[in-house]
Amino acid sequence: MRRSTTLTATLALALLLGLSACATTVTGSAKPAAGGTSAGKTTSGKPSSTKTSTSGKKTAVSTTVTKPGSSTGDNLKIGTRKKSEGYDSCDLLTPEEVAAAVGAQKAGDKGCVQSTEDPFTLVLFRVGFDFHEGDAREFEVGGNTAYEVKEDGSCTVVVVLDQPQTAGLIPAFTANVTPFDEGGNPCDAALKLAQKGFEKIPNA
Repeated sequence: MRRSTTLTATLALALLLGLSACATTVTGSAKPAAGGTSAGKTTSGKPSSTKTSTSGKKTAVSTTVTKPGSSTGDNLKIGTRKKSEGYDSCDLLTPEEVAAAVGAQKAGDKGCVQSTEDPFTLVLFRVGFDFHEGDAREFEVGGNTAYEVKEDGSCTVVVVLDQPQTAGLIPAFTANVTPFDEGGNPCDAALKLAQKGFEKIPNA
């Protein structure tokens, strides 16, 4: 009963904070993954604006980010251009895919905010920004620039979807994993979810 109350409160808070277009900034230096690309790029920056896209009667959160350290996105790598509109981003990952990524025995309900049990984990994903204060590791997903940010036990992976649309606005897919039980690696899970979500997004 206590777990259920905690879960309900956590999901309500996550929905309020995670999908409300609030954002903080990435600070520090990008750290390339082994075999990845990047050298000497800074990651100081902040999201510049948000927008909302729709798909049918459903509303999908679709926000945009500016690349840390760049106002134009000229240094971004885009191996595969992906759409940032025309679909419901909350349908990109199924509860079963989320549970498999975090190694959970029990999946939650579908949506942009999901929770699992055994282990108890909270997962948020969407087309948009999710920058946190802290160092960002820069690498690539599907040939596109991506960032990994660790903060307070959670991990966020942001994958750029396309070149800037206007005024340096860069669409991105975000996956955040926050574990509440011991065990597992939230960054491994966030990367798996980011890769899976990226694969499902239609090409531009």
